Amino acid sequence: MTPTRMMIALCLASAIPAHAPGQNPDADPVHERVYLPASEAPLAFPRTERPLGPVYARGSGAEFFFTGQLPEGDAPSGVVYTHDGATIIIAHRESRNLILWDAATLAFAGEAPVSGAAQAVDVTPDGATAVVACVDTDSVSIVDMGTLSETDIVPVGQSPGVVKISPAGDVAAVGNAFDSTVSVIDIATGTVLRTIAGVGFSQTLSFSPEAPATSLSYSEFFFIDDDRVLNADRFGGEAQFIDVRTGAVNRVPIASNANDLTISGDGTTGVIAHGSSTRLITLLDLAGESIGSVVLTSFDIFGDIAVNTDATKAAVVVLNATRVVDLGSGAAGPELPTSGLNDLLTTSDGNRVLGVGYSGALIDMSTGFLVGLPNQIVSCQIGAVSPVTSQGTLCSTTFGDDMVVIDTAPLGGTLLAFQRSGPEAEGDRCRTGAMSPDGSVAVGVSIFSDTLTIIDPTSRAVTGFAPLGMRPSGVAISPDATTAVVANLDSTFATVVDLASATSTNVPISTRGSQAAISPDGAYAYVPVVASGDGVWRINLGTNTVDGPKLVTGNMGGVGYSYSQSSGMALSPDGSVLAVAGSFDDVVTFIDTAGWSVINSVATGDFPTWLAFSADSQTCYAAVKNVDQVAVIDLSGALPALADTIGVGVQPWHMADLGDGRLLVNNWNSNTIGVIDLGLGAQTATIALGEYCTGLFADPDAGVAYAATGTSTTTIGGDVGWAHSEDGRVHVIDLASLVITDTIELGVAPSMMSFDSAGNRAVLPAPQGDGAVVIDVSGACNVADLDEPFGELDFSDVLAFLVAFGSMAPEADLAEPIGVFDFSDVLAFLSAFGAGCP
Repeated sequence: MTPTRMMIALCLASAIPAHAPGQNPDADPVHERVYLPASEAPLAFPRTERPLGPVYARGSGAEFFFTGQLPEGDAPSGVVYTHDGATIIIAHRESRNLILWDAATLAFAGEAPVSGAAQAVDVTPDGATAVVACVDTDSVSIVDMGTLSETDIVPVGQSPGVVKISPAGDVAAVGNAFDSTVSVIDIATGTVLRTIAGVGFSQTLSFSPEAPATSLSYSEFFFIDDDRVLNADRFGGEAQFIDVRTGAVNRVPIASNANDLTISGDGTTGVIAHGSSTRLITLLDLAGESIGSVVLTSFDIFGDIAVNTDATKAAVVVLNATRVVDLGSGAAGPELPTSGLNDLLTTSDGNRVLGVGYSGALIDMSTGFLVGLPNQIVSCQIGAVSPVTSQGTLCSTTFGDDMVVIDTAPLGGTLLAFQRSGPEAEGDRCRTGAMSPDGSVAVGVSIFSDTLTIIDPTSRAVTGFAPLGMRPSGVAISPDATTAVVANLDSTFATVVDLASATSTNVPISTRGSQAAISPDGAYAYVPVVASGDGVWRINLGTNTVDGPKLVTGNMGGVGYSYSQSSGMALSPDGSVLAVAGSFDDVVTFIDTAGWSVINSVATGDFPTWLAFSADSQTCYAAVKNVDQVAVIDLSGALPALADTIGVGVQPWHMADLGDGRLLVNNWNSNTIGVIDLGLGAQTATIALGEYCTGLFADPDAGVAYAATGTSTTTIGGDVGWAHSEDGRVHVIDLASLVITDTIELGVAPSMMSFDSAGNRAVLPAPQGDGAVVIDVSGACNVADLDEPFGELDFSDVLAFLVAFGSMAPEADLAEPIGVFDFSDVLAFLSAFGAGCP
């Protein structure tokens, strides 16, 4: 196969690919992995570079809030230890930096920003210089590790994804994936000495649609000595011995499917694992640049390989397990229950292998036994081991921006740390959020960093961060805006947050909490769990304890849509009835909240996913995804009963009752808002959006509805290498004419939308922007309309501006330079005031 250069653009409707998984009864995180020639890349969707703080889009009614604090460590892509083992260096593609950690204390040791998306890193033997491959800018950054500053930017080939420094520390070899070249760089001068063609690389793309997140990695080569690099070309069928001093390449034919390459600790042997049905391990004589021997296996090899010091034994990844092979006799040990692993790392003493995956499997090479599973917390995809100690560092990529540190010396291995790959507070992948009923506070919940960010929409400031459980999901705010309740998918507790102090209290329930709702009087929170006995827990917010038993419902789980949603739950406006979508049992279960008992379950049709109530609490609506219907359930009788099923667009999601006999429905996979005449029992009109809708809200009193949409696009390949862009908007729909009358541009793709009770303010989390957008639609006609009555400019607005200007509040910072309060802001206010309201 001859790889062809190509460019692939993936358009994501709010960052979700067309083949995103849909139905998953336990809402397990979904992860997909593919291997491809590095010059053919079908998809990847890392997020755009986010703004460095609140961005005030003047006149648009939208403000973006960054939900973390700098520096962040986003999308870890490469890990290396300094040669003395003192420092862990992690390259981050999306935050464009190196984050340093003290290996002994695991304390944050500094940040080195670079100019591109840092894909790979290596460090000189003396620790003085790091070389970073920046995959999006076709360049290499040279970093002074003393000052943590970028000293040179060196143009190289297309999409550099691999970098190794010679043992002498004078040159770096950089693998340029898309044009199959190696650039040899003189580190001292920051110049390219030569470019060597015809060196092939493979890449691994892994992605999870929930956050969403992607891991991009490339096959690696290694320095054999000061002059030579060894590369295994998976798709070219060659072992390539490359002389970086002369540019000469000795090409040794090998079997196909070269999955992974490693070098023995004594420097004598290169070992290649050939994947799938090839069933081979090739041993290369490094001195003679030739094949020394070939070991046949009786099983398929699915991944990576690691060897002991003298290459007499190898550990190889097979399907959901690992086996140890005697490279002399070819005898293989039994399958070790390591689960699937993404990499294997030989410890510095050559005696053990550390698996990079969910378990952090630790294998003794002398006995062939699995001796420990020290990482039972998060699945990792990249890692490194210290060259002088027993420490190893692993990083997750598609399930979080996490760092796991393990001591491999004790019998079973010891977990030393589980923490973010960047310093706290991180705000990674803000996926859900809520606006308080009174509009005074908004929160964003970040699924990667497990944090809740508190936003004051009035002062336009982030006021605090609160820790949550793992993989936090749904969130609700109490009516008095003092408390937030968060469901955690991968913890056995819900988290109650005091919003004034940003303190968290964990309330034990059971695993896979997915949604949250709070009673109108603020006394109780309701949290459904979608695994290990699906049902709903009730939490007393006065005591922060569970109140009553878990009530069993229909079988819930992951139901698809943008950002992999879980089965919906809705509380009636009067707080008396809780409805739960038992998606996998095709029922909606109704709960009497006062008596804390199940009323009954109503069959709806194939796969009910989302729920809504009428304003009078007498009707419940269920989006029935697999048959493209809305089920109408009557609650006015003795028991809830199915009253009607109405055909709508493809894969209905959100709904909003207008109170006039009409119901709006988000026809998610039709990219429309449907209008249902409940009297006729039919969808009578649609409003085209042109994009997937991730949020719907109706304000019948104001005669408008709001639909949130967005698009995220990533391009990989060809002349671009790696690029990402996104945008989003809220469409304002006139309910009388059913016409879009206005559009509020967001600049980022929203994952959901939460309004206050009055329909004045909303928060829209933006996972790929690491933040949230707050919009205010209360009626301010321009930036000078600072006080009520909105829509009019009068002396109250002048007084409001003077107060804001005197206190240097953001609403008075109307002109460049932003952050400086001067006469230009006064002129901007006077200009807007003089223009008047339309």
